[in-house]
Amino acid sequence: MTAIRRLFNAVSDALISVLGLNRPIRVYRAFLSRINAVKKVAINGTPITFDANEELHLLRAELIASKEPETLAWIDSFAPGEVLYDIGANIGVFSLYAALHRNCDVYAFEPEAKNYACLNQNILLNGLGRRVKALNVGLHDRTCIEFLQLHGLESGAALHALGEAIDWRKNRFQPKFEQSVIAFSLDEFIERFGAPLPSHIKLDVDGNEDKIIRGGRRTFSNPGMKSLLIEINENDRALIELIESCGLTLERKTLAALQGSYRDTYNAVFARL
Repeated sequence: MTAIRRLFNAVSDALISVLGLNRPIRVYRAFLSRINAVKKVAINGTPITFDANEELHLLRAELIASKEPETLAWIDSFAPGEVLYDIGANIGVFSLYAALHRNCDVYAFEPEAKNYACLNQNILLNGLGRRVKALNVGLHDRTCIEFLQLHGLESGAALHALGEAIDWRKNRFQPKFEQSVIAFSLDEFIERFGAPLPSHIKLDVDGNEDKIIRGGRRTFSNPGMKSLLIEINENDRALIELIESCGLTLERKTLAALQGSYRDTYNAVFARL
């Protein structure tokens, strides 16, 4: 957090306290309930509405077209009505696009509580209550009660870790909070709840990918599962070999939009040939 942001927060907190705005005053609550900031964008001719009441919500909405054009192109390749599992959906940017642009039946997995709330708000804003099924569960290599290690507390934040507090760079971090979540293996989730086999899977969980694939080996190996989009490190041969053991072949990869020295990470599409 920058010095200017810390100063702004301190001044704001003092003003809120002086004015009594941190008390459950009925008029104040009614005023806040009328504030409904939204961001409307059109992606490839498809209008999408996003909740924009938080800075990260607005940023994700504004960057949807420019941050990961390769993900949009992958979704564009889907046949209308196919099933997408969006694992690590965050606030649902790509879930919404797949449902609206390709008429996909989407299962959006997001265990973090604030992101899940915004995900549902975005589903509501776009009238997708039946087409996008938001699920507040984690996926893992087993079914259990687990801790989600929160890298940040802002709604729309990412880089959380299910289980150990180890980030996508394989470094340990100090979590801001440990949120309890129900976690399923993907195979057991589909079997227990009778969910449809995914045609496509987007896997964006910042470090837990191998465990999810091991817990969903039957699903990933099923001939009806056509493609996987995943963020990979080019040097992670164990993960790549695990994916390939499910009958999926690396079709293309695009350098991920990362900053700093970590320039060996790609958005990769694995397809069943």
